[in-house]
Amino acid sequence: MEKDTQPSGASVGDEHYVLPSTYSPWPFQGGDDTDEDEQDLNRSGTQSLSSSPQGSEENLTTYSAENHATPPASLRQTYPGSITGGQHDDEELMLRPDDHGMQPKTEVVISAGGPFADSTQKLGTSRRTRFKEMLGRSLSTTLLGKKGPPSTNSNISNNNSAYNTIGETPPTHLEEENFQMGSVGGVPRVGVERSSSSEDDDDVDIDELAAKYERPPLDCHSRQDVYVKRCSWTYIVLASLSIFSTLLSGLWLFTSIYQPRYGRGISSSDGWKMAPSTATLLCTLIAKTIELSFVTVFVAFLGQVLTRRAFVRKAKGVTLAEMTMRNWVIQPGSLLTYWEGIPYAAPTILGMLTLTASVCAMFYTTASDAMVSPKLKFGPWESRQLEGLVKASYANPYYAQKACATPIDAKLDPNNAAPSCLDVQYSGQSYHNLLTFMTEWQAIQKDGTSTVDYLSGRPVGKHSLFDNTTMMAAWIETGFGDPKTSFADSGRIINNVTMSMPHAGVYAAATDPRNDILQPDDLAGVGEYSIRASVVSPTVNVMCVNMASSELAPLVYTEWPDARLETTEISGQHIGVDDWFKDVPAPADDQWLNSTVVDDVFRWGSKYQRRPPVFQLFPIDYNMITNTSVIMSDSIYFLAKSGNISDYTLCELRSWVTPKCSTEFDVSGISGSYMRAHCEDPHDANSYLAASGNDDFDLAAPAASIDWRNLADQWRLSMDLNGGVQNNNASNARIMTNFILRSPALDPLLPSMAEALAVLASSTLVSGTLSSTFRAQWDYDEVEMNPGVYEQFKVSMSVQQYTSSHVMAWQAVFYPVLGLVFILNVACLIFIVCFRQGLVTDYTEPQNLFAVSVNSPASAALAGSCGHGPDSAEMMVPWRVGYSAAANHYFFEQAGSSTKRHRDSMASGSDLLSPYGTSKGKNWDNYKRLSSSKTWL
Repeated sequence: MEKDTQPSGASVGDEHYVLPSTYSPWPFQGGDDTDEDEQDLNRSGTQSLSSSPQGSEENLTTYSAENHATPPASLRQTYPGSITGGQHDDEELMLRPDDHGMQPKTEVVISAGGPFADSTQKLGTSRRTRFKEMLGRSLSTTLLGKKGPPSTNSNISNNNSAYNTIGETPPTHLEEENFQMGSVGGVPRVGVERSSSSEDDDDVDIDELAAKYERPPLDCHSRQDVYVKRCSWTYIVLASLSIFSTLLSGLWLFTSIYQPRYGRGISSSDGWKMAPSTATLLCTLIAKTIELSFVTVFVAFLGQVLTRRAFVRKAKGVTLAEMTMRNWVIQPGSLLTYWEGIPYAAPTILGMLTLTASVCAMFYTTASDAMVSPKLKFGPWESRQLEGLVKASYANPYYAQKACATPIDAKLDPNNAAPSCLDVQYSGQSYHNLLTFMTEWQAIQKDGTSTVDYLSGRPVGKHSLFDNTTMMAAWIETGFGDPKTSFADSGRIINNVTMSMPHAGVYAAATDPRNDILQPDDLAGVGEYSIRASVVSPTVNVMCVNMASSELAPLVYTEWPDARLETTEISGQHIGVDDWFKDVPAPADDQWLNSTVVDDVFRWGSKYQRRPPVFQLFPIDYNMITNTSVIMSDSIYFLAKSGNISDYTLCELRSWVTPKCSTEFDVSGISGSYMRAHCEDPHDANSYLAASGNDDFDLAAPAASIDWRNLADQWRLSMDLNGGVQNNNASNARIMTNFILRSPALDPLLPSMAEALAVLASSTLVSGTLSSTFRAQWDYDEVEMNPGVYEQFKVSMSVQQYTSSHVMAWQAVFYPVLGLVFILNVACLIFIVCFRQGLVTDYTEPQNLFAVSVNSPASAALAGSCGHGPDSAEMMVPWRVGYSAAANHYFFEQAGSSTKRHRDSMASGSDLLSPYGTSKGKNWDNYKRLSSSKTWL
């Protein structure tokens, strides 16, 4: 169109035809394609382009005139002098290939010469097309090396009016640039060398590519190879994420199985420790990074597998249902919102792997929180040695006084400061213990349904240690505690009980920093630990025997002959004078005082080498008196009178340490601390008898503590348990005498006097074991040591520490989540790092998928899906990645739907030609390797 003159040989009668804006795949001349190729190549070989623009244009114009293409008969149109409007619609249908369907009005009338060049224009709206731009940009710049000169052809120069017709503004460059149409027909036609080798079967030549498109994608020439180099940023980041995710997921799995304990490493104690809240946050953060990296790596792995399958010619291709599998991992909610593809993709191996990865990614952070995040948990029971500070022997009365906390020192009150403090302590603790005991019995009595008349099933005494630890006693030697048995043997009512308390020294040892046990305060106030200590337990025995006044006469001073008596305010009652005790015979080797009918019961006399007590008088009803002055005695005695029976009751109290028990110490920052005496259990491997390894005890006849008798004397003074001497009708005596047994059986609804006295005296057991030895015997020269020595004793203990573990048994269901994530990470790492063929561009990534899709030919397989998206049937259409070697272009095509068309190709630029001298593009070898490989998933 640049020149108005026709080439030689052209006449006014030459045929004119309209060239569609999209590239026509038909050959320009009739006849055999092979001959046409040979002729074109011969002509192109004999012609050369001039170095000057004008020469180039003239040569191309001449070449176009000599080789003017004649369209197929179906496309020929003879134009009269004037074109009528009625022919407009027919021309549109005739100019469009049959398999391209109906297209918008984008045709441009191109005249090859003749007198109609200036006046012939196709009716209808003429528009600027992409093909015209390609002709101007690719042909003129590539083949001629510069833009063509301004064109005088009216068909091109009138484009402005065509744009105005449809309301479009023409680009500026079109106003300044016209194209020489002589070059359109003179483009060198590249004859494609056909090879019989099977390697050419995968190639798509230009003609076939043009047949697939409405126009040939000459402007989409792949800039880079489909292979991803190992030195590329994409590969480095992906491999790094895979290694990171694999290592950390493996560490998380190992941690959940090994369940490490962090001790003071995670605690709220002083020093360089990690706070529990910080540890939990850090684990959650790491778990989230594992989850994100795992999702990234698995999605990349999924994209690689699907993309490679799309390249493989012999594979079934890739469906849209499979492409959406990546969304299952990234957006698990898409399993519900876009479920159409699930029935088709899920049953496959890759689909099941993706579903597994989706579930694992969804619950990984939850699994980490349940299985790995540090949380307080008891460890297994372990045996170890604890050390406790020992300063005095058991029930040392002098140390007990010194240990009492009081601001009154020896300077202010040198003689009574410590005893006064101890008296207050005893009275307060003893009455508290008794009230606690009676409160428990009140509930039993109010309920009225208890039938428990055996000692082992009845309530035990409790003591509060340091106001934060509840100590619970245990009844031992319960075989001697049945009044029925005793009555059958002796014919009298005997109330005999023995109660053991836990060793209070275990508390001091457990809280001693020397033993390095995490306390609740070290664990944000919520920690716990349990100790089973193999130590002795302090024990008190109370035996009360009902006796007639005549049987007691040898032990009551007022019944002795020649007794010095005084009368009391009670009519008929007598009492010994103030120095009555001077009439009691002094101790001697052969002097055991008067014998009684109960000597064998209380073990008095020469046979037992023990002296009986002597009382000043008989107490009145609901009163009791005491005796703590028996020389070299280990016991204290009570004589009480109940108003419900005529007999008197004589009680003996003594104490020792027993090896039959272990001390259980449970500490909790939430529920408080508890100490229990666990006794006479043949299966208890932690008792002093079973675990201490010591033989410093006598089970048959335990040695009672004489020191405790002195301690108990201070205890009874603190509560004035001897008030019956003055007939003071003390409340404590009235309570105790109401508990006296009236029959040879324990009352299921009421405690006995022996039980109540044992509970009342339990405070002496506790004070007697503070800082005392943990052994059955005292092995030191001094009975009191300052600053003391540390004794070791064996314990079994379980300590709460922050541990990477699950707390509830059902939480073990998260093990598969951690394990599967690690296994999938390993598989993805092997694929990424060790796969010898390397990685390819992931065509399931949205940006890559869009780029290939918009440069791919339209397909009837997805017809009608542009509005609402593909339906279930369209989700199963297989697709593959095609490749045109001559155009170096990748595109999507329906798998198995394309047929090979061996046609000549026409290139729009020299950059589409193979650098190897053939028609194959520069990426052909890589594509061939991909398309001929095998796929497993």
